[in-house]
Amino acid sequence: MGKELKIRPEIAIYLSIVLLILFTWVFYPIWNLKSINYAQFITPLGFKVYFFKNSFLLISPLTITAIVFMIISAIIPIIWRSSRYSLYASSFSLFLSFIMIINSLIFQQRYLFFHGYSAIPTVTGTFYILFPYKTYFSIPFYLIFVAIAISTLNSVKRARWIPYNRLTLLEKINSDINNKGIITTFSEWFEKFGISYASESNLLKTKDLVLSTEDKKRNLSVFFPSGETIVFGKKYVLYITKEGETKYLNINDGIKLAIAKAIERADVEKTQIKEEKTYL
Repeated sequence: MGKELKIRPEIAIYLSIVLLILFTWVFYPIWNLKSINYAQFITPLGFKVYFFKNSFLLISPLTITAIVFMIISAIIPIIWRSSRYSLYASSFSLFLSFIMIINSLIFQQRYLFFHGYSAIPTVTGTFYILFPYKTYFSIPFYLIFVAIAISTLNSVKRARWIPYNRLTLLEKINSDINNKGIITTFSEWFEKFGISYASESNLLKTKDLVLSTEDKKRNLSVFFPSGETIVFGKKYVLYITKEGETKYLNINDGIKLAIAKAIERADVEKTQIKEEKTYL
């Protein structure tokens, strides 16, 4: 079975803003110049020019590149989640997209506009015409600034600026134990940590550490351990040392001890211990 792809809410918000920009840009040009029987638009494919009933499309690599950089900016934090540098790369890619849009405006002022005269491309060439006009930006342009703000905030805060429902590692494990049980929960977290283990129905072993659940049939065997044993009950945890000494702990302290002991036995030369694949 494939691993479930979890996207942090901060990244999901940024992705939604980028998708909204791309969607609205299809219907609302980023920049408009309108006059009587004449108009210029900056569309995703380039410059759209209307003159009476005729229309002309000047395909521009600037706007196409802007879209490519914007899509890359949205994808990077999703596929590269093990480092905060993905957030920096995302912000940089969005900045490049914005620069391409600004260059499109510069191109319009340089080649499609001259001292108040608008350029009209035709089949046989281009001529300039003077019309009263007005220019304005539309929805996608302002949404870009929202995306820049969200992307910058993600980079500064490591995509951790939404405090709602942010569980600690201990709270996550406790929640998983309540839903899945001791053995299944620790098996899943050991896999996330990269810790090798062997499991049975109510027993989990990593090297000489044994995690077990309360089982009357196994009560005699756990008191003669070859290593360390941690037995989880409903309200308490029994810890048996290598020397056979016993200690009683509450559930939270037992979880902390189990994680700490398992990490001690991890091969640190071949394993990278992480809480989750996230923006560290």
